[in-house]
Amino acid sequence: MWECGDCGQAETSRRKLDSVCHHCGLLVCPECRVVILDAAFAGPLIDPERTAVHCRACRREHHVAALPLSASVTR
Repeated sequence: MWECGDCGQAETSRRKLDSVCHHCGLLVCPECRVVILDAAFAGPLIDPERTAVHCRACRREHHVAALPLSASVTR
């Protein structure tokens, strides 16, 4: 059984764990994931409006000034 790497909640039929942090690969649930615009995907041949999913720890470590596009970052 899969569980969120941030909150430890198990996946259920109603609550799918379908995202991984793009920095550390941690599996995160919809409530814990933080989606932000990420400069790692910007560039002349890549769409500058690309987003990336982050766990809360990587969001704090790598993108402290970025405003999240979704999810809570209060923990």
